[in-house]
Amino acid sequence: MRAIIGVLLNLTNDNEWGSTKTGEQDGLIGTAMNCVLQVPKYLPQEQRFDIRVLGLGLLINLVEYSARNRHCLVNMETSCSFDSSFCSGEGDDSLRIAGQVHAVQALVQLFLERERAAQLAESKTDELIKDTPTTQHDKSGEWQETSGEIQWVSTEKTDGAEERHKKEEEEEELDLNKALQHAGKHMEDCIVASYTALLLGCLCQESPINVTTVREYLPEGDFSIMTEMLKKFLSFMNLTCAVGTTGQKSISRVIEYLEHC
Repeated sequence: MRAIIGVLLNLTNDNEWGSTKTGEQDGLIGTAMNCVLQVPKYLPQEQRFDIRVLGLGLLINLVEYSARNRHCLVNMETSCSFDSSFCSGEGDDSLRIAGQVHAVQALVQLFLERERAAQLAESKTDELIKDTPTTQHDKSGEWQETSGEIQWVSTEKTDGAEERHKKEEEEEELDLNKALQHAGKHMEDCIVASYTALLLGCLCQESPINVTTVREYLPEGDFSIMTEMLKKFLSFMNLTCAVGTTGQKSISRVIEYLEHC
């Protein structure tokens, strides 16, 4: 699947003709949506993120320059994400959704949940780092005169002190591993949320009707939650990629459009 989606990404990247022709293939857009929303539940945990991001990337390519594909996706019905609390019976009853929903609604719910999860993972990482105890070095020793100079000479640790020091190091390593796990989860959630926001932003371009549709499912109809996530993602890309790539230009264009909606 990764190889096939990779070929489709090359065919559709920054190419209106390629994306339109690819999107015309029977069931392809629906299959790409399933790669984002349903297929990951059938994969091992460590492979879910990859297939979801590849599916989102393909959908972005398909709709960025093709009005036909945008129309097809917006009018599609699908199941909400398999791991959505809105479908599993958790969370606020007023927000719970079941059965087939509009594709835009499913994507907005995916964005909101990943954005919320990213914030939670970030706060947990900050707490773990803040609560990590600073190693207290053994300062036992005495002043001694050596070669005409007075110097502090540490005494050797007792067996008990060495054991305590080793235990403290192990606890610090465990806390660091926890912090890294939360940081990794935070990064995955940020990327999924950012790709989903970019996809929704591409759907909104040149279509006031789609703007209204997306706004309907956002808290208070406010696009700022999406633009803030995209700005963070753009800053990350500016640090890790060559400035001026196609992806960065697309994100900047979507941010500018959403800020003026």
